[in-house]
Amino acid sequence: MEEQPQPLEKETAEINGSKTHRLRVVIVFLFLLMVFLVSVYTFILQRNYSENTLESAVEWNTQCADAIHKLVLQKLTGEDYKNISTIADMQSERYQRLQKELSELRKLNPTRYLYTAKMGADGRPIYLIDGLDLDAKDFAYPGTYIEKEMVPYIEAALAGETVYSQEIVDTAWGHIFTACYPVREDTGEVIGAICMEMDMEHTYKLLEQSNRAAVKMAMFAAIVLVLFALGAYCLIQKSRTKSEEQQEQLQKAVEAADAANEAKSVFLFNVSHDIRTPMNAIIGYAELADRNLDKKELLRSYLEKIGICGQKMLSILDNVLELSRIETGNVVLEESAAEAESVLDDCLHMVSAEIEKKHQTLTISKDIVYPYIYMDISRFTEIILNLISNAIKYTGEGGTIHCSVRQLPAQKDGRCIQELSVSDNGIGMSEEFQKHIFESFTRERSSTVSGVEGTGLGMGIVKKLVEMMHGEIKIHSRVGEGSTFTIRIPCRIAAFEDTQTKRAQAHPNGKPLAGKRILLAEDNDLNAEIAIALLEEEGLLVERAADGVKCMEMLEKAPAHFYDLILMDIQMPILGGYDTTRKIRRMADAEKAAIPIIAMTANAFAEDKQRALAAGMNDHVAKPIDMNKLIPTLQKYI
Repeated sequence: MEEQPQPLEKETAEINGSKTHRLRVVIVFLFLLMVFLVSVYTFILQRNYSENTLESAVEWNTQCADAIHKLVLQKLTGEDYKNISTIADMQSERYQRLQKELSELRKLNPTRYLYTAKMGADGRPIYLIDGLDLDAKDFAYPGTYIEKEMVPYIEAALAGETVYSQEIVDTAWGHIFTACYPVREDTGEVIGAICMEMDMEHTYKLLEQSNRAAVKMAMFAAIVLVLFALGAYCLIQKSRTKSEEQQEQLQKAVEAADAANEAKSVFLFNVSHDIRTPMNAIIGYAELADRNLDKKELLRSYLEKIGICGQKMLSILDNVLELSRIETGNVVLEESAAEAESVLDDCLHMVSAEIEKKHQTLTISKDIVYPYIYMDISRFTEIILNLISNAIKYTGEGGTIHCSVRQLPAQKDGRCIQELSVSDNGIGMSEEFQKHIFESFTRERSSTVSGVEGTGLGMGIVKKLVEMMHGEIKIHSRVGEGSTFTIRIPCRIAAFEDTQTKRAQAHPNGKPLAGKRILLAEDNDLNAEIAIALLEEEGLLVERAADGVKCMEMLEKAPAHFYDLILMDIQMPILGGYDTTRKIRRMADAEKAAIPIIAMTANAFAEDKQRALAAGMNDHVAKPIDMNKLIPTLQKYI
């Protein structure tokens, strides 16, 4: 016979049941509240998103329309509105040029239509110049009536009002942004209008899709919460698997980081290779100069080559320091006029010692049509040195290397294609490796196997620099037969006069700065000695301060107008150049506080110049001192 429950046990069971029921009610309530909150929150987010998206699109299109309007106004005259009215006017050279220019401006932004209009003889708005391509199906010829839905905007513009409308639904092409501007004569009379229509269909479709998604999200919020509970259970079951996967991914990340660190370490150990090329040339020419001190012409030639190599080494150092800039595309090209074949000649000077050391044969060919062109000499040098150095490295003892420079015609007037080619009969490359040669730290064979050291960065930098110059690079190579690298870069054609330095132009009659007094703030004795010697050769009177504190003392004690200008180093003990400049600018003596200050420092990047200007300096000149740049800079402020 079954045992009956005792009263106390029954009461306890009822209490526990009641608690369980209340707990279930609370859980259901919280569940429904969460569903409600998620739905409301989703709706609010969606509404804000829709409004912000639409406002952003309208604001962007307004800014673009205003910019295009200004550009179009610069190209039009009042006569264009008077002389263009019918299809016959399309034959005029003026119409064709303006139509082409409007077509180009239209393509700067996703602008569907860009055109000018005026009131026709019968009082109805007509098209004048349509920025569509001539073969477009809806191209409007001069004199064509404006479409009905656009008439109110054109008439408002012809009445002197600038009109912006973010949508026109009843058009064949859907939602658009419309902007119409009045065009006035000097007298203020409105003679026509400039209008543009920008596509907003994508924005409205995006909003519609987003709204539909929000509704679905609200409907399925409860389902998601239910699934969340099931998912939590699944996550618990899979936690061990996920943990193992995370450990595996972490291990891969550690291995990748170790590989990257190792590659960078290799780079730091081997980066000296690119610097040693010009440095070896400097040392070699210095030794030759020491042996030929009595041969004036030969000595001058050696010193000239030492100077060239020094400049190229400085250029290489700058490129090494700017490696991260090249990777992120922040390098700014600085073009200057130079001899078309000068880069190759200078590079060959630097590598001649290496070629002789390996008893290699170098041949050169040139086909120059335009002797002078504009180029970024520093970047060109970096490219050619990488190619020639690679040819020397991967070509054996007694091998042959051929370098050529020639010019090809370009599509645009005033330009040519500068082609540089480097060929060798060295070890060559496989077809598979040629696909990866431009990747950083990539080498087909390690230095242990090939016997050739290198960072594996050179060709990657070459590729990026060539692309920055809108050029191309091609490779032809076979294992055991050698390699040929060819680069083609478009360049502007220059004249001989363009290659003359500013210094030569600024010194037609002797030394115009003679007698001017310079206060040189420089802590390094060697740098100070060089600077003083170069400045005194120009007739300048130079006094030196070894740090910022001494510079301020000398300026304070000097009579008014005693110093004409301060050349300020940046990194100095006790008080640096930036702080010294700030203190000078706050001096009680207004005349001394306003003395011109030029930064003369090895901090040579663009941001360094901005910091100098922000500190109160007037200008910035980078070390090592180039008198062709320093003298014109001094003349600007003295």
